[in-house]
Amino acid sequence: MTSPAVSEEEIEVAEKLRAQGEYATALKLTQDMLERAQDGDARMRLLFNLVTCSAFMELEDVTDQAMKELDTMPQPEFSRALANMSRAYAEEQLGRPEKALALLDMNLDTGFFEREDFRIHKYQLCHFKGKALIRLKRAKEGLDWLDTGHVLYPSEESARDETELRIIGWVEPSIQINRANCLMGLDRFEEAFQAATEVLRWTDGDLATLARQHMAECRVWQGRVPEALEIYSDLKKRLPCRLIDEDRIQQGITNCMNYLEKRRQSGKPS
Repeated sequence: MTSPAVSEEEIEVAEKLRAQGEYATALKLTQDMLERAQDGDARMRLLFNLVTCSAFMELEDVTDQAMKELDTMPQPEFSRALANMSRAYAEEQLGRPEKALALLDMNLDTGFFEREDFRIHKYQLCHFKGKALIRLKRAKEGLDWLDTGHVLYPSEESARDETELRIIGWVEPSIQINRANCLMGLDRFEEAFQAATEVLRWTDGDLATLARQHMAECRVWQGRVPEALEIYSDLKKRLPCRLIDEDRIQQGITNCMNYLEKRRQSGKPS
């Protein structure tokens, strides 16, 4: 009996599970589909999914096997470059920024990422490289790469299609929160505040809560304590949040209150 062809809907289910971090389940579904997928485009898409899942699960044999099959397909250099992007993302997320940088620099050496049709991929590469450099405490270099990425897609209107718009929607808030972090470390607090504010335009999730922390702390460093307290008050309503240390928030509020009380006692305006 002939196995049924793999459908678009089935592939999307596996891809969504991968995006949600359900790597083991996504990997199993992807491997099952590869056993019956005949269409070349479907196999390539499944192999990319397989590379990402196996890289996050540190299953090197599975990753290597998928890469070998990608090398047998049309435009193998193109396929390998995109697969290496997924591997680099996994390495950065797993706390191995040196390995991520090696893969990303290998991609840059191909020359593909200077092509106009690779602009969205270069955007992601700049994002990944910026984050990896930040992990290595090379903040100025990381900021330069994040800025380079942002310039490629400065607004939603820069997207040429729905796929690019979707990618920008998850990359841009991460670029801006990392820019805010770098700029704070460089004592460029107003720029950091503006970068954190940009995050709020793109998302209302945990990253937006972290952005509010950066905004409040920027205002504290700028001596604009009443504004910081307003932001802290809004932030507290959003807790708990997996990205936030609640003790740090409470300490920030306490420090602001103590500062204002001292100003009041000295008769100085706040």
